[in-house]
Amino acid sequence: MIERLRQANESVKEGELLYRENIGNKIVLAKLYHAMMYCLFALFDIRDIGSLTHSDIIERFEKEYIQKGIFKGRLLNIIRRAYDLTHECDCEHMPVPTDEEIELTMQAAKEFIRKVEAYLRQSGMHMKA
Repeated sequence: MIERLRQANESVKEGELLYRENIGNKIVLAKLYHAMMYCLFALFDIRDIGSLTHSDIIERFEKEYIQKGIFKGRLLNIIRRAYDLTHECDCEHMPVPTDEEIELTMQAAKEFIRKVEAYLRQSGMHMKA
């Protein structure tokens, strides 16, 4: 779990650097999306994704955490929007995320990391590497 949260934090930092350097919003969104996925991997203690898809994991998050009110639906909406934009393809016709979408997603990713860390500590799940 600790490793997945470290990866999440690292992805956000990389996204911030790429955004600051104006490298391109598609790659920034991909970094932020992966930060949020690493949080989901930590929540479910997934070390190897195996045959699971990101869509499967997002759906499980909705059932086990959103519907129970543990996390707010707003986070799920942001994860889904990032998923939609990053999984369409990395093609020219793929919509470029706006600066507003990037800033919203960046704040959500940071918030999600904090909330997952707090949830795992509070729930007594020991933070294993």
